[in-house]
Amino acid sequence: MIQRRFMGPLALLLTLAGAAPATAQSFIGVQAFGLPIEPLEARSIGAGNLGIGLRGLEMSALDPTAGAWVPAPTVGVSMQPTWGDFTLGTEAGSSNWTRFPLVAIVYPVVSLGGTVTLSLGEALEQRWVAEVESVSELGGVSVPATDRFESEGGSSVARLGWIHRFGTRLAVGAVVGAYVGRLDQSFSRTLDSLAVGGNIQPFVDGGAWRYSGKTLTLGASADPSDLLHVAGAVEWSTDLEATPQEGTSGEGRSFGVPMKLSAGATGTLTPRLHLNASVRMQDWSGADGLANGEASDQSLSYGVGLEWRALQRETRSVPLRFGYRSVGLPYKMDGTDMTESAITMGLGLNFLETDGLRFGWLDVAMERGSRTGASLDETFWRATFSLGISGF
Repeated sequence: MIQRRFMGPLALLLTLAGAAPATAQSFIGVQAFGLPIEPLEARSIGAGNLGIGLRGLEMSALDPTAGAWVPAPTVGVSMQPTWGDFTLGTEAGSSNWTRFPLVAIVYPVVSLGGTVTLSLGEALEQRWVAEVESVSELGGVSVPATDRFESEGGSSVARLGWIHRFGTRLAVGAVVGAYVGRLDQSFSRTLDSLAVGGNIQPFVDGGAWRYSGKTLTLGASADPSDLLHVAGAVEWSTDLEATPQEGTSGEGRSFGVPMKLSAGATGTLTPRLHLNASVRMQDWSGADGLANGEASDQSLSYGVGLEWRALQRETRSVPLRFGYRSVGLPYKMDGTDMTESAITMGLGLNFLETDGLRFGWLDVAMERGSRTGASLDETFWRATFSLGISGF
């Protein structure tokens, strides 16, 4: 009998069985607390940005001052389908999932000289299914069996922030957040009915855990000149707690989340062409809760890209975006740090804008990316669609 515990023992069981998930958001989702998700909208992704320092960005879960100059209440939502394949040694799997990485609201309070921000962004994802062919002993007879592992869930961060403006070139922001989410995992074993000479009900076991934790982010942005926009942020987090729910055996787990430092900038090359760059530092090497040798030594992520207004009219525009992003993941695999990298491109349809401020838009981004680490070779296509409305 297999006793349901947390992800760590289950990942070990998969390793001992020599199996990889047959379908998953990413094989990395099997590790510890799952696959980190960046709560970004399509404009940032298409331009190769990490969600900070992009001039005129209306909303971001990662930039506490994004939306500082939005003149009217604004709401945005993003949808992100993903298709991919991976190989791990002799095992192979595929992915085909859709998530909603970011929903955000920005509400200016003119009388107080600031803006309220509210967002719900995905943080970690643990959606995968794996099957292992095994043999069980039943009454002295070897019986073929199929073991099936399923994991569904993850965590998001609900954030509430305040941006305060100082003049027309400087803004500071503070954001508090809370991890919310749930993880459900199950194991089933089905015996070959022909081998046992009759139908036997599958053995099924499972458990559920609820995530909790708090975050605090402080940041600032400035326009030193009409040609340059810069921004920076620091985020602290309490431990990410996974608490067993009623009916789930075993203890929960706690994962340390290291401090995150982010910075970005946008430079104007011509009135219709902008260059952006962003960088993030987050050192997981000493994080609590990860097994020895599991935490990555790589702490750097970066992105760079261009945004070009291919079509410009008085109240409408169509920008094209191109970029490259490299994101350091929290884990090692067989002693090798894992990294996600992607070439990005995007298209924007700005239905109404004045003086560089958008009041209605649809952004689309497409990424061709890979995740690598020792024997893991994973490739994916990822699309992001973002719709925004301002002045409602």
